[in-house]
Amino acid sequence: MPAKSGAMECIHRSEYGWSELYRIDKGGRFRVLKALKPEFRDQELYAQLLRKEYEIGYSLSHPAICEVYGYSVIPGLGYAIEMEWVDGCTLEQLIQEGRINRKESRRIILQLCDALSYLHSKQIVHRDLKPSNILVTHNGKNVKIIDFGLSDSDSYAVLKGAAGTRSFAAPEILAGQAGDWRSDIWSLGLILRRLLPARPAIARKCMAAKPAKRYSDASEVAVALRRPALWWMLPLALAVIALLLWFATHKSPAPIEPQPESNESSAVSDPAVIDELFRQATEMLE
Repeated sequence: MPAKSGAMECIHRSEYGWSELYRIDKGGRFRVLKALKPEFRDQELYAQLLRKEYEIGYSLSHPAICEVYGYSVIPGLGYAIEMEWVDGCTLEQLIQEGRINRKESRRIILQLCDALSYLHSKQIVHRDLKPSNILVTHNGKNVKIIDFGLSDSDSYAVLKGAAGTRSFAAPEILAGQAGDWRSDIWSLGLILRRLLPARPAIARKCMAAKPAKRYSDASEVAVALRRPALWWMLPLALAVIALLLWFATHKSPAPIEPQPESNESSAVSDPAVIDELFRQATEMLE
């Protein structure tokens, strides 16, 4: 049972972080209050981070981003952000419980793409995109990105170094760099890989080691995802590859003059070459 604090109900207390969440009933409507944990309330850095999260959240208006209403002093909590209450659960919970199908997964990814494209157009990077920071309504139709505590934009000087959850952080973040919008694209690719394993080429491009090799915008990910996957043509493509390999490895000797032995046959039959041909074929079909 959640602990109670006056008319408020504590619904989450970060184990390793600096914040805690309360649900409050305001005139028959639930709201969420995000405040600093008691041990952090007197530390200026965390006060700045909370204020920064409020200002970034308040500037945003998108159906797939949790809405922020205000910032004020709450008795017993100190400064707190007032936010939208979402009746649902995290995407991580849905994945762990196996309560999400392919159609719902595709819809969720497309909504995330739209939200990230909007976010990045505002020069804001989330920097901690992961399934536990994505809420899904109980009807499974809408998503809400939450927790902008580590987000960044050019307007702020606080928390400019590397930030985020290691298991969902892009390589440049792990290398100690601050990252940019392409770091969010990398995290999106990891989520896509978990939700839609049948679209590996899209996830692979999102997660390219070099940021310049990734999709330049989340809207490009959506376009690629809407493109039909032609997996039904895979057997035909494999048959064509097999036929080409057969012809390459069964050439008749020249009838007139013996020719020097060619390395072409061994090159084509090299397992690495075959693997590359297979990868290219599956990528073209996606």
